Amino acid sequence: MGIEVVNHDAYLQQHMYVECFNTVLILKTSTFRYLSFTITKASCNTIKMPNPSFNSRKRISIHALPIFVSLFFSAIPHSALKIPPPLPILPLPSASQLQWQLSSMALFLHFGPNTFTDSEWGTGHASPSVFNPTLLNASQWVHVAKEAGFSRVILTAKHHDGFCLWPSEYTDYSVKASPWRDGKGDVVAELAAGAKEAGIALGLYLSPWDRHESCYGKTLEYNEFYIGQMTELLTRYGDIKEVWLDGAKGEGEKDMEYYFDAWFSLIHQLQPDAVIFSDAGPDTRWIGDEAGVAGSTCWSLFNRSNAVIGGTNPQYSQGGDPHGHDWVPAECDVSIRRGWFWHASQVPKSALELLDIYYKSAGRNCLLLLNVPPNSSGLISDEDIQALQEFKELRRSIFSNNLAEKGLLTASSIRGGNDNYQFSPYNVFEESIYTYWAPEEDQRDWVLYLDLQESVSFNVLQVQEPIHMGQRIIKFHLEILSGGRWKNVISGTTVGYKRLLRFPTVQSQYLKLVVDMSRADPLISYMGLHMDRFSILSHASNTTSQIYVNGSQVLRQVPNKHSQTATV
Repeated sequence: MGIEVVNHDAYLQQHMYVECFNTVLILKTSTFRYLSFTITKASCNTIKMPNPSFNSRKRISIHALPIFVSLFFSAIPHSALKIPPPLPILPLPSASQLQWQLSSMALFLHFGPNTFTDSEWGTGHASPSVFNPTLLNASQWVHVAKEAGFSRVILTAKHHDGFCLWPSEYTDYSVKASPWRDGKGDVVAELAAGAKEAGIALGLYLSPWDRHESCYGKTLEYNEFYIGQMTELLTRYGDIKEVWLDGAKGEGEKDMEYYFDAWFSLIHQLQPDAVIFSDAGPDTRWIGDEAGVAGSTCWSLFNRSNAVIGGTNPQYSQGGDPHGHDWVPAECDVSIRRGWFWHASQVPKSALELLDIYYKSAGRNCLLLLNVPPNSSGLISDEDIQALQEFKELRRSIFSNNLAEKGLLTASSIRGGNDNYQFSPYNVFEESIYTYWAPEEDQRDWVLYLDLQESVSFNVLQVQEPIHMGQRIIKFHLEILSGGRWKNVISGTTVGYKRLLRFPTVQSQYLKLVVDMSRADPLISYMGLHMDRFSILSHASNTTSQIYVNGSQVLRQVPNKHSQTATV
């Protein structure tokens, strides 16, 4: 078995770096990717190791070999017992919330009479005869979504005009009164079949506001009507993974009470794996705008008791709540066109605009819900498909290559000791939230050191937390070694499932990711460095994002004495 000693800290010792820790030796074998242990500087001097550069690898002398072999085998655990993971910090996501967040992006499909009447909010009086998408192909919608990298689709089964895209038995204002498919069509059924065949999750939007039904405004009667329609949707079409509703209602409309608690209980009863979206949860929340932009600080933590559907403070929705007792992650809805329904006069956003939205939604611990409305023929338009494909190619070009993954990693500490690969820093190169770096408990520093083994240019940092263990990180920053000094590159606040930070291009071989503040010992499941050659940063702020943590448990705050170049 060959043994190779790597002295990761030699460069820092050589330059008299004041924060250097005991020499960490990494032994690489054919069995383990890396095993590491710590020896004191006195021991290192006794062995008389040469003074290598930071990225050099030296074979140890034959006289010192028995010492290292002894150390190596003593570092291998004699027991198969694992170190238990750290205690999760509440609140935690449910299984359905976790699967929802892992999907990252969903496609919204606004479709109905408005598509044919060039309107956004239908009056509920348009004749059903206007609905006749002669080329409708729901499988095309699903194919477009899947090819563009979206893993779920959500259809407006009923919008505010009250027209139903399925043959509801509770109203005549539906597809059964239209000429499409001779009144025998069912858009929801066709989409459900296409989604199931493609392995795409299906969600449905059922508008509470109904401008057609005469019983709207009569609280008890309309709530019974709404529950009847909801039951149809949740019992006819297989697995429904998301139910979408909101508090939208025009001024001067009839005043009535929605029995949300009864609705939510019914949904969870009929579709236990579905998440429910509204302004205030219970499972996912609206981000507070229709631009697809989350706050630069965005917690999945939330207090549902502080939120009212149709009346939640948008700033509260955008940032979440570091003191929140509920797990309610945010969903960023935005349309690829200016309107939500298709209009012949409108054109889609460019791929670069979509990329910018992606950074500010999926890159800020949210799910991006991008509306791509089918046109009046019943197909997604070619120009929209082109924009989606170009958007996909931009993401592939930037994120398919992690410039850090071939680097050498050390950590300020490792849970269970430096020889415990279970919580190794190298876990941050694995694309899974279920493997992660965990520091030892009760430490003063939380740092990942990275040697890229050559000078590399990059301008995007990606960080992820294992959110099934709770959202922890409050503040962090990235530094590079430049001219023999550490320089701050970018500072960020919350991480959550995924955080993407852009900054002016830098070049370095050595860097460190520092967690400054955390609700508990920080855990990092992924770290990536990327080069985005397409985005243009119009402004690089010199101030740090505000963090509202009064009264929260902050384990540590490290003063940052370095100049900051950007905070996003």
